Amino acid sequence: MTTLQYQPDPAAEPDDHWGTVFLSMRDASGQIPINYITYPGVYVTEACFANGVYDDLPTQTCISDLFASQFRRLIIDLYWDNINRQFSLCPVELPPLVGNATAGYSVDTSALYSITASTSLTTPLPTPTAGSNATVSLAPPLEKRQSSSPLVGNSTSLIATTTPTSSRSTTISTSDVAIPTSTGVTGGTLLQLGPYMCSLDLNIGAVISLYTDYFDQTSDTISARLQFLDIKLHAAAPFTNPSSPAQTPMPGRLPRSDELIGAQFEAALSRNIYTPQNLQDDRKDLNKSWFRDDYKVPTDANYFRTVEAEKDGIVSTPDGWPGQNWILLTDSRRLLLSWDEIDPQMAEYDFVSESSNVFNASELIPTPPVEWSDSGEVTSGCYYHSGETTVAQTNASWAVAAIQDTSSNALPILAEDLTACGFSSIMKMTLGSSSVQNNLISYQSFAQSTVFGWAPGEPRNTTSANGKNTNDDLRCAVIDATSRYQGRWRLESCQKSRRAACRIAGQPYAWRLSTFDVPYSAAPDACPEDTSFDLPRTGLENTYLHRQILNDTNPRDDGSDGILSGVWINFNSLDQANCWVLGGPNATCPYSDFKQEEQQRQILIPTIAALIILILSVLTILVKCNQNRRNSRTRRRGDNGWEYEGIPS
Repeated sequence: MTTLQYQPDPAAEPDDHWGTVFLSMRDASGQIPINYITYPGVYVTEACFANGVYDDLPTQTCISDLFASQFRRLIIDLYWDNINRQFSLCPVELPPLVGNATAGYSVDTSALYSITASTSLTTPLPTPTAGSNATVSLAPPLEKRQSSSPLVGNSTSLIATTTPTSSRSTTISTSDVAIPTSTGVTGGTLLQLGPYMCSLDLNIGAVISLYTDYFDQTSDTISARLQFLDIKLHAAAPFTNPSSPAQTPMPGRLPRSDELIGAQFEAALSRNIYTPQNLQDDRKDLNKSWFRDDYKVPTDANYFRTVEAEKDGIVSTPDGWPGQNWILLTDSRRLLLSWDEIDPQMAEYDFVSESSNVFNASELIPTPPVEWSDSGEVTSGCYYHSGETTVAQTNASWAVAAIQDTSSNALPILAEDLTACGFSSIMKMTLGSSSVQNNLISYQSFAQSTVFGWAPGEPRNTTSANGKNTNDDLRCAVIDATSRYQGRWRLESCQKSRRAACRIAGQPYAWRLSTFDVPYSAAPDACPEDTSFDLPRTGLENTYLHRQILNDTNPRDDGSDGILSGVWINFNSLDQANCWVLGGPNATCPYSDFKQEEQQRQILIPTIAALIILILSVLTILVKCNQNRRNSRTRRRGDNGWEYEGIPS
């Protein structure tokens, strides 16, 4: 079995600036239930397999690059290979493989096709008559081998045997079957199956191994990100006719319990997966789950549509979801599985057994109507509604928008608008007609465009290359409503006097501004009664605050922008440079090792360089000594005790 690892292209990893942006946005949304946070997503087939080639190493690089580029929702096509009893990324069943299928495997003959003595794979076998018991026996299965020549007859001969109830049999045999192959990037065999080139081992096990390695390499509190995997469930087309529709597997050939998708993920990643069963258990007693938080960032219950309090003091919810920081940093869960589309051929799949591991499509992927113009501006369906500031009125739970047939110029505008309107943007097209690893910048730009909050280039790095603060006062954030920034955030001197953004009664979309300007240190005390100094934690919250600022604007006599040019929000890096926190001017960086990691980034390269120089010096000395020893001439002692070099006589 092929094992895939998390090995992104170095260019896919966020640089220091984008690393700060992504981390600060994750932490800004820490209290928000995960169903109200917008995450960039992508359809894996369009992003990685647009050319129809399913090869191991390119797949590893493509998905790794998507993870590193901060795509958080992957929609993947998995095909049930009825012959080899495996879920594969290839849309076509593979010929019988050693270890996956055995001689004598039987299926309904209506699902297979006879093969001529040459390479024709298109003539259908007769459909068995009613009451017959027809089987097709496959000769010894295909060896997994590396070759650039066709896989020929002896190992792939098919013997079709029709056995009626009268016990009479008819045998249709073929001499040679040729399946064209080519060599993959790493030298493995790729089978040409109609329009596809497929690896012998690119199956669900390979996908699980990549997730396992990704989680292992990003398990610290700074790197951890929540991932969603949405599964499109298909039956694979027959390898004898790859372009034909897939057949419905016989009941006895459907996946067994240990072959189910959710069961395989659960067996390999049980501690990393947040399951429907976990959700139900957590909802029963919130004081033991989402309201208990080691990082002091409990889930914001104002987003719950229903909260029920029992007489015994137990608080529960029938519809709430955990906050992002709770699920990541307290419960240490990294992955949610969900169904997307399901082929009619797989309707008899055991969804009942999977219900404890995989969420229903209606729970995690609703498709509310949203429309946009050719220029990328959302024209209808936006969740911002003036005057409607409660969650009941503005229910953007799991709002997702799939983007396709949109020009590359409109994509950044569309991604920004969808985020501001409460939608997660999902890329359902191949950018530039190229896969991710061949067009990385385009996919990165799309993911970056979905980030709410910071204006382009913000937050500026206030630390110089030598680690010294170049502007120790530039550590506070404002939302700027001028035409240049349009509600984005930028840095401001903490000593400057500005209005403060104040949330009303903890409601997500209800805002007021302080009635007078204050320096950042006084912002919490400047907020009116029943309000609190706060920051927008989602793109939709930011839209409501931005519009509130525009509505509150009164022209000044001096012609200045007034409050448009900046309103304090509860976000600062006063404790540690580049560590952005909420909680007012006295908030501390929650990462005890943050400063150490920043220092390591600065001293790691010089330290490694010094070690390399030292090692090279030692090796040089050793090599010279060894060379001198091997090249030394025979030494002889003279009559007077002197040594001289020369060739013995």
